[in-house]
Amino acid sequence: MTSIVKKNKTVDTLENIYALFDTEMAGFPVACAKQCADCCTCNVTATGLEVAYIHDRLGAGGLDDIRVRLARSWQARRYRPAATTNGFALACMEGRDADEEENDPAWGTCPLLEDGICTIYPVRPLGCRVMMSTTSCRKAGQADMPLLALTITTVFMQFVEHLDAGGIYGSFLDLMEYAGKNDLSRSPLPENLNISGTTRNLKIPALMIPPEHVEKTQALVQSLAGMIL
Repeated sequence: MTSIVKKNKTVDTLENIYALFDTEMAGFPVACAKQCADCCTCNVTATGLEVAYIHDRLGAGGLDDIRVRLARSWQARRYRPAATTNGFALACMEGRDADEEENDPAWGTCPLLEDGICTIYPVRPLGCRVMMSTTSCRKAGQADMPLLALTITTVFMQFVEHLDAGGIYGSFLDLMEYAGKNDLSRSPLPENLNISGTTRNLKIPALMIPPEHVEKTQALVQSLAGMIL
């Protein structure tokens, strides 16, 4: 499978955002370790730009491996979000209730895992990167994420979506299957380019930062704004 994604400044910006995310999250104690893959399900979401980034950064061999893994995988269901992160922020601003969406990890693991290890780890989307816990999920039965870490990851999700405003958002696996024949790096995408179960990325209507975290995230927001806005 040959990537048709052209290298561009936006893809490079996304890579810089990922690097900044790693720096920001390094300050939190993390229990996650190699082969700790409880959160690596078939329900991860992504933007089209993030999928374009994967196609841009992986060689032909890496893309062929993804194609094979996706072709032999099967899940009865996948999480297909009705709204983006910024769409949720907009609904809150307008006083609308966000639709409740079912997202069950029992639907299946990510087909890009090999013996509990991510085969595309260096280029994985933000939906994977934001998964973290300060305690072992396997022992506790759930993730333990500090509230400040949750705020920071939400801010990054909003800015990555803003970077791809007009682009597409949905199931990571759906977009990976689709991207082999379509350039998802263009923004905005043509109106007639539709993938079932996806929605369009929005610009940031307001940052979802609680008052107690405004001062702690001020420098981060300025850095992200300098990259994107």
